Amino acid sequence: MDIERQCGWLARRGGVCALRIGCATLPLLLAACATRQSPRADDATTHEFAAKGYASVEHGVVTTTLHTWSVSGQSVRIVVAEPERAGASPLVIYLPGLGESSDAGERWRTTWSSAGYAVMSVQPLDDDAKAWASDLARAGEFKALGRQHYAGSVMSRRVQMLADVIGEAQRRAAAGEAAWRRIDWGKVAVAGFDLGAYTAMTVAGEHVREAGDAAGRVTIRAAIALSPYASHAAGSFDTRYVDIHGPVLSVTSDVDGDALGLVEGVELRGAPFSHMKGPDKYLLSLHGLPHSRLSGTASATGARAEAADARPSKGSAGKAGGTDSGQRRRGGKRQDPGQSDGSNRGQPGGGNGSTDADLSPTALQLRTVAAQDITTAFLDAYLKDDSHARAWLGADASRWLGTAGELRRK
Repeated sequence: MDIERQCGWLARRGGVCALRIGCATLPLLLAACATRQSPRADDATTHEFAAKGYASVEHGVVTTTLHTWSVSGQSVRIVVAEPERAGASPLVIYLPGLGESSDAGERWRTTWSSAGYAVMSVQPLDDDAKAWASDLARAGEFKALGRQHYAGSVMSRRVQMLADVIGEAQRRAAAGEAAWRRIDWGKVAVAGFDLGAYTAMTVAGEHVREAGDAAGRVTIRAAIALSPYASHAAGSFDTRYVDIHGPVLSVTSDVDGDALGLVEGVELRGAPFSHMKGPDKYLLSLHGLPHSRLSGTASATGARAEAADARPSKGSAGKAGGTDSGQRRRGGKRQDPGQSDGSNRGQPGGGNGSTDADLSPTALQLRTVAAQDITTAFLDAYLKDDSHARAWLGADASRWLGTAGELRRK
């Protein structure tokens, strides 16, 4: 594998933000990529697992730019990662979790952009980004904090701000600004983690009390919910999802804890999938992967991550990638070689089971690769209309996952 291709592979798998670079700086980037990956993970096992997963046709160099705009009276920071490709790129709008800034989710941003997507990361409301510095957070009133930010009236403001940001981006695209002019605005998906997942589902059509017509303000073709929000207190599951008609991929785990205490048990993370009507609905459940790991943020630490991974869970829930030849791969059934290396301190899905220490570094890395590959295949299937990606999701993905997780579809 030559150095450029190796660097691209590491960037897609390790969560490092790939910037446009010259050949002289490639060794430095490779070193940076290596430092961002777990030093204890078994690279050979990870490579073997990844080699049998999904590979998007596209993979390449990504340019990342930062923007700060004044939108509807608020200063909004936006991170945009774009591939170097001919023609317009489909757009994935990424919405971070509560307490995260627009810079969060770099692993998802790098994964999808290197597979041929423009990825725009934005935290629409400044109050959401600063939630963990609020008086309620300092007082340890996490449930009250959650009720405040998950309220329907706030969701309405959040979705409206997102719509306003998109409108500003489209205006700049029409004016010919470099970061926006090569985006295909007819092929847009929204993805989010945690509170961002709730926002993504609202945009997709979920009914949220007091949020009005929020679902109709942003036009999308597909949605990805990373750690979906579901609570009996938010309304009947039988009616909340009836108007979600487009493709949706939910990603969770059997230890996907909730720091705020709003989700009554991790099994409810699967409720949106269970109550949405098909077709084109998917649920990926990764065994033993903690909530903080789903953020896609390499340094997912601090009050939110610690609280989420420390709260006992109830019940259990139901890659960008490429090869150095650019050819696609088809998966086969695998066991989970990273799970039984003597590092585990409990069985996935049993008891608390919610800290990174419950899985070996290799097992964590395999599940991360699984999430990267399956989310990329989903985007390829429904934003690029790739029939191979859709077929892979329907058959090969489950065999490839083995004991790392389960992919359900309807």
